[in-house]
Amino acid sequence: MKKLLLVLCAVSVASFPLGAAQQVSDAAHIDVYVTPYYTSKGPSVSVGRFSSGLASAKEDEFLVTITKMKKDWDQLTFPELYVAAIRLYDLGYRKEAVYWFYTAQYRGRQFGILLDQSKMGSTGSPGFELLPAQNAFFQLVGPYINGYAFGDTDGLVKVVERVQQESRKISDLQTTYPNVAFRSKSEWESANTDLADGMGKLISTLKEKKDDIKRQRIQQGIEEKFSKLTNKDLTTH
Repeated sequence: MKKLLLVLCAVSVASFPLGAAQQVSDAAHIDVYVTPYYTSKGPSVSVGRFSSGLASAKEDEFLVTITKMKKDWDQLTFPELYVAAIRLYDLGYRKEAVYWFYTAQYRGRQFGILLDQSKMGSTGSPGFELLPAQNAFFQLVGPYINGYAFGDTDGLVKVVERVQQESRKISDLQTTYPNVAFRSKSEWESANTDLADGMGKLISTLKEKKDDIKRQRIQQGIEEKFSKLTNKDLTTH
């Protein structure tokens, strides 16, 4: 079982320390704070153009925002995707939240790999602020969404395969993240291909260790905590 944990923690884009979900008190609500982008109290959102819609207490208004974001999918930043995943989850659209979360996770890793850290500046500079944010979002939000997602490994495999396929085409990061310095564009494609290929390790693990994952979730009380959660289908496609 320890070996399984090491494998899950090592897989490239979506490591999932199963025990982390034990720290979740309320599985139905993601209670996190990632400055300055998101805090669950309110909630308060500061990720740019979609912030007010993502924070809206009116579900219809929120869903309109989600529809707008889908239309600009290729240019969404990873903080926008992470916050949308959190809000989708809290409002009950949990299967959709898993897809947004894994896309956010991929783009966050992509950002970190391609960022020119020698030119990212200091406090207040976009690159400097975004780099630690991608890890913070993953570490804090992951126990909730993975706690739910790993309850259906077959469904999760489909999500990861979808994200892997969609992410092989890299967008113009310079447009997505203005005022951030990236490595030479000549390096982007090969680095992104390696990142996408790495997701195959997670896919293989989910398929081969499905029974072990289920058993471990039951033993740690994770299955009981998350299996009662409901899901609403998103009809804004």
